[in-house]
Amino acid sequence: MRKSKVVLDFVKLLVAIKVEFYLNVIDKLTGNIYFVASDVPLSALSTAVANIQTAMLAAEDGGYTAKSHLRDVVKEADLLYIREARYIDRISNGDETMILSSGFHASKQPTPFNKPPIAATDGEHIGSVKLVGKQAPNGRSCIWQMYKGTVLTEDAVWVTIATTTAATYIHQGLESAQYYFFRMAIVTPEGTTDFCEPIRKLVV
Repeated sequence: MRKSKVVLDFVKLLVAIKVEFYLNVIDKLTGNIYFVASDVPLSALSTAVANIQTAMLAAEDGGYTAKSHLRDVVKEADLLYIREARYIDRISNGDETMILSSGFHASKQPTPFNKPPIAATDGEHIGSVKLVGKQAPNGRSCIWQMYKGTVLTEDAVWVTIATTTAATYIHQGLESAQYYFFRMAIVTPEGTTDFCEPIRKLVV
């Protein structure tokens, strides 16, 4: 599993939301047993937020100078919190729970992609279906079965339509505008595997 990291998404937040985020970080870091020797003192982080709040009030009149000052103090605060985020990253060493306890956000783990055991697509000709299965490393051959029907019932009667050495098979002669279910099992030196989860396909 890939280690979590602190994300710097807070930099792009609107100023008002950013202030809330920074205040939450200060609250979460206060008394936090994981992070007792921050690179940036909590007092400095608090002062940076207070400066933003003061500048926001001053910028409400719309003056150019006041707005320019607000941008400056926000940038200064961002740099401090980026430093603190890197400290959190270093100390947590990828521990998502530790990162979240600091008030910062952790990077999400990638969702594992499991290739479906079998896929069915339209064949080149009317009434044909191309089936592609997931081949086992020690597979010798593939057994393909089919069931015609809109709904798969427990008493469905499966028909073996082919046995191939490849994990790809094109079946033809099917009725158009009809639903079919397909499944596959793999023959290995240890025996034949269970059939995979069936997949339904509307034949065109």
